[in-house]
Amino acid sequence: MKLSIIFLATLLSFNSLAADYQTEIDDFFKLYQSGKVDEAVDSIYRTNKYVSSIPDQIKNVKTQLNALEGLIGEINRIGKIDTYAVGENFVHVTYLATYDRQPVRYEFQFFKVKSGWRIYSFSFDDGLTEEIATEARKAALSSQK
Repeated sequence: MKLSIIFLATLLSFNSLAADYQTEIDDFFKLYQSGKVDEAVDSIYRTNKYVSSIPDQIKNVKTQLNALEGLIGEINRIGKIDTYAVGENFVHVTYLATYDRQPVRYEFQFFKVKSGWRIYSFSFDDGLTEEIATEARKAALSSQK
């Protein structure tokens, strides 16, 4: 019984920490999908007080994200591809969002600090399809052996 309680407490504490960075990502996409792109970017960076030292880069991210809809259409679906954890202190979370014209990869990196999780890096790009094609070709070649 005592072991079950310890295991449950450990599991609950891990889930509450994991949900912390997941909540940040969920909030980002909720704002983004409702057309509040600038607020979405501000929300993802709010956990890192050092972002205020790079306002030009943040403005550039907002400009690029605001331009996406005009370039590739409306966002249709968002799905998590993977969460890659490095020990207990760093996570890399990858999402795929489909737009009318093409998919876009979103990547979030968080690291643990005393008070929870802090964003380390946020990026988006359309290079995922090239990487998938490369991996599919490798898999096709290896299955021919």
